[in-house]
Amino acid sequence: MASILLKHIYKEYTHSKKEAKKINEGDLSPFAVRDFNLEIKDGEFVVLVGPSGCGKSTTLRMIAGLEDITGGELYIGDVYSNNIDASKRNIAMVFQNYALYPHMNSYQNMSYGLKLRKIPKVALDKEHHVIYTVDKDRIKLLKKQIKEAKTPEEVEPLVKELEKVENDKCVPKMKMVHYSKEEIDERVQKAAEILDIKHLLDRKPSDMSGGQRQRVALGRALVRDPKVFLLDEPLSNLDAKLRASMRSEIVKLHKRVKTTFVYVTHDQVEAMTMGDRIVVMKDGIIQQVGSPSEIYDNPMNTFVAGFIGTPQMNFFDVKLIAKAKEVVITLPNNKEVSISLKDLRDIQDEYISGEEKELTLGIRGEHLVLGDKGIDATVSFVEILGNTTNILCKLDGSEIEFNVTVQERSELTSGDKVKVSFLGKNVHLFDKETGKTIYKYGLEEVKDEK
Repeated sequence: MASILLKHIYKEYTHSKKEAKKINEGDLSPFAVRDFNLEIKDGEFVVLVGPSGCGKSTTLRMIAGLEDITGGELYIGDVYSNNIDASKRNIAMVFQNYALYPHMNSYQNMSYGLKLRKIPKVALDKEHHVIYTVDKDRIKLLKKQIKEAKTPEEVEPLVKELEKVENDKCVPKMKMVHYSKEEIDERVQKAAEILDIKHLLDRKPSDMSGGQRQRVALGRALVRDPKVFLLDEPLSNLDAKLRASMRSEIVKLHKRVKTTFVYVTHDQVEAMTMGDRIVVMKDGIIQQVGSPSEIYDNPMNTFVAGFIGTPQMNFFDVKLIAKAKEVVITLPNNKEVSISLKDLRDIQDEYISGEEKELTLGIRGEHLVLGDKGIDATVSFVEILGNTTNILCKLDGSEIEFNVTVQERSELTSGDKVKVSFLGKNVHLFDKETGKTIYKYGLEEVKDEK
């Protein structure tokens, strides 16, 4: 197991002439990933989520060593890893397309990497005694220090120590050896038991379902006993029912092996249900990092608010002015709604100074209430999902449509008139120009980043 630290990571690819022109004109960023800062704790399950092209898979591949890092520092454990070869990072990766050898059965697919891999082992002589050698790492360090020393007084003690170390065989000699057949079999059988695929070990990929193939791919990663698991959209090729099942399987696997997991997905349901923490990305930049509940309840900007949650959060362009102990919000149809300040979360002082402010109001469908009072709307469409009902409404006097989610079955039909009110504590307010939240928790996030 190992922690991961990414400090000011940048990734830039070679650009075509067309892309270079857009970059020069300011229409396109030159970086696929920009100033990425994240600390992943040992044993944590972190999910990178965002739309296609946001840089999440590129970030994962940089951790794996499959992509060069343009700028910044990557540490796996306490080891600076920018220049360490992918094969030496002791990381296992699970891909979207499984990447199983079609001519091999499950056992062979899981064991193949172990057959090729060499591990360090203490060298023994013919009488099975440990062979000792000089401390090469210490010698290398001393030679570097001698080279960097500026005065004879600094050099002399280092030279004496170097002579001593070069004649002192105190470190066990290591040799690189392959795993034995018994060790390989033990690892494969253990992984197969954890993933419940012992009955599939003799089958080839063509004889298995998508979910079974994915478990074999997980098993191939598991047998390596890696420090870190990297999973790049591993469930996107599965149907909805199987995805739900495999989500729980991967979470159970994480709890059982207690290893660091970094999981990439564009599916916000996977992010919300699987991760200890979620990293929301857009255009190569981290938008917000937090637990699923923090991301859902306290989005930092309109992108996070709209991306996380199904159905998507409703947004209205509004005007807000503070009056005494309440705020008056003017909706797109020029209707006014008054909300007591005590019913809202703490708003930054500059937005309740008495001046009118142009904002974006966001509210989730489950926080809108149908009743006898509120804003007037007309039902456009009713979507019955079994345990919930989504009612698409149109705000009277405007073209704005919004969603109301109710837990019970609804008898409403298209064209019905309704009144809708919202719960103050669940109203989200964002600066119209920057898209950032105007609540004070947004200031705390900025302080943490500094």
